[in-house]
Amino acid sequence: MKKFICLFTLIICFSLSSCKKSETPAASNDSLPAGTTLVSGNFVSNAHPSSGTVKIISDAAGKKHLVFENFKTDNGPDLRVWLSPNNTANPYQQVGNLKAVSGNFSYELNASLNYTSNNRVLIWCEDASVLFGHAVLQ
Repeated sequence: MKKFICLFTLIICFSLSSCKKSETPAASNDSLPAGTTLVSGNFVSNAHPSSGTVKIISDAAGKKHLVFENFKTDNGPDLRVWLSPNNTANPYQQVGNLKAVSGNFSYELNASLNYTSNNRVLIWCEDASVLFGHAVLQ
């Protein structure tokens, strides 16, 4: 019976550890696209310390980019970048998974993302339904 309990415990521990989602990469220093700044905002903390700036730029080809500069927040599993008209994320439009918890990086925005009515950039933990930080685009 003791062997069975040990084996059962090992199986449970292995299955729990294999399901763990990876955390967001620590840092990024991507080259940022150039263009005209349309709107910008500064990150403020919610459940976790968050700082840096975010802006939407239009490049020479007319493509729009969401650009993070000097960004910093805590690490966590399954962090997302969402656009929303409020801090409750209801409704929201997903930009993508957060590329890094610090540094400079950008996302090319598809035409379906409406940053004028969804003027808040949210760093959202999908697993825990927690807002890490946000910025208001103005």
